Amino acid sequence: MRMDHRGASLISIRLILVAGLLIAGVTVPRLAAQSSPLDQARNLVHSRTSPDQAKSLLQQAIAADPKNAEPHFLLGQILYAFGDFAKASEEAQKAITLDDHRSEYHQLLGNALSGMVDAAGMFKKMSLARQMKTEFERAVAEDPKSISARADLAEFYAGAPSIVGGDADKAVEQAKQISAFDPVEGHYAMASIDLKQKKFGEAEQEYKTAIAANPKRAKSYTQLAFLYIQEKKDSEAPPLFRQAVEVDGGYLPGYFGVARSDLLSGQNLDEAARFFKRYLSRWPEDGDPGLANTHWRLGQVYEKEGKNDLAVSEWQEALKLAPNFKAARDSLKAAGK
Repeated sequence: MRMDHRGASLISIRLILVAGLLIAGVTVPRLAAQSSPLDQARNLVHSRTSPDQAKSLLQQAIAADPKNAEPHFLLGQILYAFGDFAKASEEAQKAITLDDHRSEYHQLLGNALSGMVDAAGMFKKMSLARQMKTEFERAVAEDPKSISARADLAEFYAGAPSIVGGDADKAVEQAKQISAFDPVEGHYAMASIDLKQKKFGEAEQEYKTAIAANPKRAKSYTQLAFLYIQEKKDSEAPPLFRQAVEVDGGYLPGYFGVARSDLLSGQNLDEAARFFKRYLSRWPEDGDPGLANTHWRLGQVYEKEGKNDLAVSEWQEALKLAPNFKAARDSLKAAGK
């Protein structure tokens, strides 16, 4: 490597300075010190990648510092993202026991309890719902500026029966509070409330208003597209998904939507496979299409392309993630597996 006189002089100066510090007894920090297991795991969770590696690192961090709440919270986030709601609830409760004043810990517990509701009996559902209300309200109390905590609380108020704390007026009030921080997020919250009440036209208008308020927010386009799918207006969804990808190439739900449209149309199957894989590069955020569903859809693409072994592999992966996923099981049965 070529080095000019100025570069050599700078290196000499640095060496002299370091030597002087050592002589003076000053400790020189390592320039590339290896990060701790917790630091590494935190980065993986924030990037939503390598969940198995992140879980292993978090177990190391818990063993090294049993009184640190954060590793339990991060582990709970991974478990929640992959549908293990009971274990996510356990980790969230451990985090809260160690640090009771973190909004995101209470929010995670509320969401994990919400994930357990469908499989519970009637009396257990009521108990879980009351616990959810307590946790979401506590999350907002600990951080009144948390938009996501207020959105979860609004959704609870809008969807829960009054006997366990549901209250439509309180839901709207939370949406108003969110609007004060971020008007677009306020429209999302109101749309969520409308959907809970089966007011599809009002929800559609909220998303359209969000797009008008900030055309650069990709989520607005995908939310409106998924609403059209829910309303059996599939033909109106594909342009919105493509708009989301164009507006923000890093927003993965747009890729899922485009790939789904390609699959159902039977066209652009290469793009569909590529975009489904792109979506699978990170685990989804709360409310986004699940990984099991994505693997199943990717398997359908391969089936259409005549790549039957690849299709079976994707359907098997879907069942690993969601053992009760009927669509994947039916696809495997049809393939003779």
